[in-house]
Amino acid sequence: MKYRSDIDGLRALAILPVVLFHTQIAGFSGGYVGVDIFFVISGYLICSLLTHELAANDFSLLRFYERRCRRLIPALFVMFMAVTAMAMFVLLPPDMEDFSQSLVYATAFLSNIYFWRSSSLYFVGSSEFKPLLNTWSLGVEEQFYIFTPLILFAIAKWLKSRYTPWLTLLALTSFTLSVLGLKYFPTINFYFLPTRFWELVIGALVAISIPQLEISRLARELIGLLGLALIVFSITTLSNVSPFPGWNALYPCLGAAIMIYIGGCGASVATGLLRIKPLVFLGKISYSLYLWHWPLLALARYQVASRDLTMLEISGLLSASLVLAVLSWRYVETPFRQKTSVFNARLIFKFTGAAIVCAVLIGLTGVYTKGFDFRYPSYANIAASGPERYNLKKCFMDVEQTFADWRGEECFLTKGNERRVLLWGDSFAAHYAPGLSDQTQNFPVTILQYTAALCPPIFDYYTATRPDCRAFNDNVFNILAKYNISTVVMSGRWESLFKRGVSPLDIAATVKRLSENGVTSYVIGQSPIFKNNVQTILRKENLEANTSEASASLSFSSDINESLNQALPAGTFINPLPRFCQDNSCKYLSKGEFLIFDFGHFTTYGSKFAVAGYFPFFSEK
Repeated sequence: MKYRSDIDGLRALAILPVVLFHTQIAGFSGGYVGVDIFFVISGYLICSLLTHELAANDFSLLRFYERRCRRLIPALFVMFMAVTAMAMFVLLPPDMEDFSQSLVYATAFLSNIYFWRSSSLYFVGSSEFKPLLNTWSLGVEEQFYIFTPLILFAIAKWLKSRYTPWLTLLALTSFTLSVLGLKYFPTINFYFLPTRFWELVIGALVAISIPQLEISRLARELIGLLGLALIVFSITTLSNVSPFPGWNALYPCLGAAIMIYIGGCGASVATGLLRIKPLVFLGKISYSLYLWHWPLLALARYQVASRDLTMLEISGLLSASLVLAVLSWRYVETPFRQKTSVFNARLIFKFTGAAIVCAVLIGLTGVYTKGFDFRYPSYANIAASGPERYNLKKCFMDVEQTFADWRGEECFLTKGNERRVLLWGDSFAAHYAPGLSDQTQNFPVTILQYTAALCPPIFDYYTATRPDCRAFNDNVFNILAKYNISTVVMSGRWESLFKRGVSPLDIAATVKRLSENGVTSYVIGQSPIFKNNVQTILRKENLEANTSEASASLSFSSDINESLNQALPAGTFINPLPRFCQDNSCKYLSKGEFLIFDFGHFTTYGSKFAVAGYFPFFSEK
């Protein structure tokens, strides 16, 4: 297959926004679409080669997998071993155990399934601290490489090589699943091959189905600029809250397909840009750069624990990633990709088998030893009760549940007089449940819990991660009527919502709507949220200390509470931060007890502490 420098340039256009998105550089909010551009490129190159071999009766499944092993395995497993060694010095036992599990799955090219399962668990560590998270896309690609040769072979042998109609049918089916997945299974939709397959097939269709025609220079220029515009549009306008993949994935995928096609039709400004030597070189090292940049960022963020990385630190990490990528490309990728008497097929398969066995054994050992806990003989993760008392799946709906699963009669937290109050919101409302239940004697009112994971108490709010949230919130009026409720206490993870474009005015509109229906409202502001798990922060800052008091800086600006206060009617807003914070430091450990059990949700002790400090209607007995 003839080498095309513009495709390496397109790889550069894919990896750059991914890296800049991961470093949270402004202007690249949709940089994650670089992965989708890689999918299109892979579909184009793989299917070009396979259909050419099938047409020439020269197809060999063994040879295909040998090429894939040469291309992917050496650099990947060198990264695995190096990152595992670094993780041994950085990660505490619970997180090292999680890393070890992800290593086993990534070795089997199933990390997309592992991270789907992890993200389906509500109370899990932040994804920004997971060093192998970036391997999810390699799992999707490898699964594509397993099935696609067999699909193309079947079409060639039994369907008279009619690739276009059958691949189009598969792509349309996959795309339909992807669109439906935005509503019905958003997490699976992001990570699984069946809902990503169409992206790779778009590249395949460019290779197989669209003839290279004589196109005028003006047409080439306009079409090339359209392709670039679609890519730039998706990188700069999409964000981590945009419904994805589905319809929004069409922008980068069609843009990449256009750029690949027009690059084979002759010269144009757009293609010329992709053939600039620095971009071409960046494209050559893009695979290794993709492998290295994320683990370094994740481990560094974990190490600093309670703060953000500085720009100087980020610059240093990106420079290190670039150096490692160049070394990996020059001394690992290139030698293994060249067929020589030394690196023959037999050796490649032996190396692959040995590397897989070695990585799996290391991962299983990490799981068995609870994260190589012998590294920290005095370490013990302090048990702190909390989430098991949020009434999950009963009064606090998990991500797969709807309002129909709510068990109202079992959700009374206090038993006071006839006046009834509704606690409404997401997990940052549910975490008040233990404190309310344990202090029921301090409440003259009866409080009912109605909460759902990832569903803030805002009417008309939609999120792709929980499509049924709007229906859950609309059901509030039915509950108010059924249980004769006159007051609502609302709480949510406001800091995250404000990042996603929700305005304090949206919350004020919800309060107004309740007021118009004769309901009094209270809105509890953002309670403390920290950069990392508080037990990690404690150990990273003072590993051996037996301390009874500890605090750290917040992960958000306290100004968001002030903006919420200003948007709400007088007497509605309750600020929780004075209960926990002094100056810019907020406590997460008090009198030897953790107030927070993860990064921001209350333990039972923390919930009681919060409720006694500022929850409406609480009275000392």
